[in-house]
Amino acid sequence: MVRARWIVSFSLVAAVGLVPPAGADAPPATIRLGVLSGMFRGVPPVLVQSAATPFRELFKKHTGLEGDIAVVDDYETLAARLDDKSLELGVFHGFEWAWVKDRHSDLCPLVVTVPARKIQACVVVRADAKAVTPADLRGASVAVPVGTKAHVQLYYERLVETLPAGCCRPAKDADRGPDEAIEAVIEGTVPAALLDAAALSAYQSNKPGRAMLLKVLVESDPFPPTVVAYRKDGLAAKDAAKIRAGLVKATTNAQGKAFLFLWKLKGFDDVPAGFDADLRQLLKAYPPPRPAGATTPE
Repeated sequence: MVRARWIVSFSLVAAVGLVPPAGADAPPATIRLGVLSGMFRGVPPVLVQSAATPFRELFKKHTGLEGDIAVVDDYETLAARLDDKSLELGVFHGFEWAWVKDRHSDLCPLVVTVPARKIQACVVVRADAKAVTPADLRGASVAVPVGTKAHVQLYYERLVETLPAGCCRPAKDADRGPDEAIEAVIEGTVPAALLDAAALSAYQSNKPGRAMLLKVLVESDPFPPTVVAYRKDGLAAKDAAKIRAGLVKATTNAQGKAFLFLWKLKGFDDVPAGFDADLRQLLKAYPPPRPAGATTPE
């Protein structure tokens, strides 16, 4: 159910955050929102559609328009479908938006999420562990929880690329959630665990005594927030105004506050000043994946 809930979260972000240009064409009968399959890994399609129901109801309430969700396999397909207008809205991880935005000039960021905690990844070990750096973790030594978030997986993959061969590899037993991975580290059954920083923070709050037996071996810089994007000629301005009003008021009414609390968000906001500079900095650490079959220039 956790993954199913994320669908609703990101769907509402898109539903209440759009600011398209004045003079856009009238919207289609149904506003189609694209969300990436990686945002809710392992969730059966029936649960995806079930979790989409609140999105449709809220979208209808705030805009008078019908809404629907399309699950898209990858960020390149999502950008292409926004470009060809088979989707009106798309939700990208912040790093994926950095990868596509310059190659799809008609796409614009609408809003970003304001998460309750920084979007970071980390590797934890026991507080008394001899490991000083990830290079000290030999062989299959890192518990990677089921459903690991995309930014955490990206950080881990790029980290391993910087290490000597055979270091910091995934532990063979992969059937653990975040808390189970932490407990495995504390109990000494696995040397380290890869975690979303928010999951570690939650564990520290729930079990402060046990958490003192851990230390963070290495952590990422904060990742940029999730981006809701649209094509420039995507929607009519009057409909955009209704959607934007729902976003702005999310922190001022009981329904909005409950939603934000449930999904661990502080709110939704305009794209912040300096966001493009942050994305350029991110690209230095996380350049986009090379297309399949591409060769290295000689």
